[in-house]
Amino acid sequence: MPHHEERPAGALAHGSAKPDDIERARREVASAEEARRAPAPGVQRAVGEMEAACQTIRDDLDELKRVLDSGPAEP
Repeated sequence: MPHHEERPAGALAHGSAKPDDIERARREVASAEEARRAPAPGVQRAVGEMEAACQTIRDDLDELKRVLDSGPAEP
């Protein structure tokens, strides 16, 4: 029995491709590409948490700069 790679392209299929088969394959490819581009579920949440943490650090740094710029506290 010849190996499948030695057979004609249509020999393994169950007849020629129908328009519905082609359209279904296109939809499946488009769906797979869309799923690949979408971020993992926890990524957006993690990015939001990191942005909030960075904003807090910037706010704290600005407050420290204001304290230092105001000069030494008088007794």
